[in-house]
Amino acid sequence: MKKFRYRLEPVLKVKAHVEKQRQKEHAVALQQVYLQKEKLASISSEREQTCEQQRQRLTGPLRPHQLLAASRYLVKLKRDTITGSELLRGLEREAEVRRMRLVEATKQKKIHEKLKDRLQHRFISEFEEKEKKELDEIAVSGYSFRKRV
Repeated sequence: MKKFRYRLEPVLKVKAHVEKQRQKEHAVALQQVYLQKEKLASISSEREQTCEQQRQRLTGPLRPHQLLAASRYLVKLKRDTITGSELLRGLEREAEVRRMRLVEATKQKKIHEKLKDRLQHRFISEFEEKEKKELDEIAVSGYSFRKRV
C-alpha cells in the first residue's frame, strides 16, 4: 500500500509550534496574575496585622509618634493596594488577550488537522476502491479462464 503523504505537513507543524508558543505566553501571563493576587493578599494581611497592633497599643499609654508612623504606614499600604489592583486589572486584560490568541492558534491548528484527516480518509477509500476493482478483475479473468477449460 502506498503511504499517505500530507503535502501541507510543514504548515501543520508551524501551526502546532505557534500554538505551543501561545500556550507558553498565556501561562506566563497567568503566572503574573497569580503573583499579583498573592502580593495583594500579603498587603491586605499586613494591613490587618498593623491594625491589630494599633488596637493592642490603645490599651496602654498613647505615643503620638507611634500612631503617626502606623497611620503613615497604613496610608502607604492603601496606596500599594490601589496601584496593585490597577496592575492586576491590566495583567488580567493581558492574560485574556493572550488566551484569545491561544484559542485562535488552536483553531488554526485544528483546521489543518481536520483537512489532513479528510484527505487521509479519501486516500484510503480511493486505495480500497482500486484494490476492489483489481480483485474483481482477477476474479472475472479467473472465472472466464475456468469456463474455457
